[in-house]
Amino acid sequence: MRYCVVLFFVPFFSFSQQKDYSTCENALDLSPTGSYSLSFTGKKGLIPSEGVYQHISTPTKNQIWLHFTSVNKGNLTITFSKNQSLVEVLILKEKQGNICSELKELNLQVLLEKSIDSMQSLSTQINVDVNEQFYILLIAKEKVRQEINTVFSFELDETELNKTWPLNLVYNENLQIYSLVVRDQVNKKAVEARILLQGSTEINGIYRGSDVEMNLLKKIKTGTIRVDAEGYLSSDLNNTPIPINSTFKDTIWLKPIKEGMISGLDDVYFAAGLATILEESYPKLKRLRDFLILNPNTYIEVHGHVNEDNDKNLVSMKLSKKRAQRVVDYLIEGGVEEKRLKAIGFGNTKPIYKNPQSEEEKEANRRVEILIISN
Repeated sequence: MRYCVVLFFVPFFSFSQQKDYSTCENALDLSPTGSYSLSFTGKKGLIPSEGVYQHISTPTKNQIWLHFTSVNKGNLTITFSKNQSLVEVLILKEKQGNICSELKELNLQVLLEKSIDSMQSLSTQINVDVNEQFYILLIAKEKVRQEINTVFSFELDETELNKTWPLNLVYNENLQIYSLVVRDQVNKKAVEARILLQGSTEINGIYRGSDVEMNLLKKIKTGTIRVDAEGYLSSDLNNTPIPINSTFKDTIWLKPIKEGMISGLDDVYFAAGLATILEESYPKLKRLRDFLILNPNTYIEVHGHVNEDNDKNLVSMKLSKKRAQRVVDYLIEGGVEEKRLKAIGFGNTKPIYKNPQSEEEKEANRRVEILIISN
């Protein structure tokens, strides 16, 4: 089984609250997988005990609202923990209309209504279907500032986990067969993807599916595999062996896109001391452009870094910003909306090696990085 090298890395698994999410309309959109540390702002004031608040004796305005959409069918486990005063927890399911405008109605679907006392935790599991909308309401005592931690874990429905998109191109069962499968790195489910194979006339082409089989008469020593799927980071395997084995499946693990992911753009080069992109950089930039076109809701920052002495801080900052902007300009010319892109120059302020001792370390400091800021 092969583990792929992906274009982006360093996923963002936790969140620390910085904004005010005390109203339904300003609910924090979150992923049904990961951990979150949330803080009550200590608002004062009471609200009527009606609608979703009807079983709470003294509901306050000191609230935190969370919202999520279930992408897949399965079981979602949510754990709340805290170490201070009581917190009321309500989980609401949106049926039709808008929950935020119907909070005083008595027919809203309340899936859970519990209290978490001091030094206590609460764990609950709910069944979710594709594209269902849920809200979580947390209510603390008036004027109390405290934290509450939540952990979300999702288990895919077995029927969804076993769903595949097979593509069988085998024309002779007696000949050797090459098998390739594409899977989600997090939940292990099959992913329907666009797959480019190169290495011999037998396999050269672009295919679509999650499980591909084809005849291959001999092993390919230096082939190319490129895999793209909406909602996932691209995977590129260059100069890679493509084997044939009746019991072996070449497995490509795709990583779901997450806000906060950051990666270096390898093989992107500039003329020395200039913001001119060198010709050998364009294949990698084209892959980035294709990724952004395939994922139209993804916004990124392009970060420029250089390796210069500290006495050249101003020059370094300007050069790094120009280089990042050149990458942005290329993407715009390639059809990516300008509003989805932002160029930032860090100069020499964030080196990988603070005191580089070799050309390789200096080259590592001269880099362009991509940060996913929303998805």
